[in-house]
Amino acid sequence: MKYAEGEKHKDLISKREGQKFYFDGENVEIVVLRKNPDEEVIKMIAENEIFFQLFLREEIVFLLIKIDGLKWIDIPFVIEKSTKLKHPDDINRNYFANIIFADCVNGKVCAARTQTLGHGLSKALFWALKKQLEYPIENIRQKINKVHAGFSSDEMARLSLGK
Repeated sequence: MKYAEGEKHKDLISKREGQKFYFDGENVEIVVLRKNPDEEVIKMIAENEIFFQLFLREEIVFLLIKIDGLKWIDIPFVIEKSTKLKHPDDINRNYFANIIFADCVNGKVCAARTQTLGHGLSKALFWALKKQLEYPIENIRQKINKVHAGFSSDEMARLSLGK
């Protein structure tokens, strides 16, 4: 993991809160940015159980994250064409998710942890991203906005795949 708890990184400084989802072909990196997060939320993110699900609409993959005690977070994702996907069975393990929670005001990493995605979810993610690589997506921002207009994160979670 390139980010460690307590470190400050310029690339984590932002005027807006948000979340980002990166995938290198074997592992997922999730960055959640919040302004001045309180200690209780930081502790929940660092210690509580995490659930993952996938929601697929308009050719876009949404990774859903639920940290026990907090609301669902949805993160849209479109794979970069240069990514070399590795099937979970080929690497003899499930994908890992590195989760980084940072203060976007100063770029400080408040919590960082690694969680294993379930095998079924790893395979579903592989196939969804493989399809994205094979069929280029047009009007990505418009499609993401359309999905967000029609579904809340909670609704996506009710209609999605995984744990």
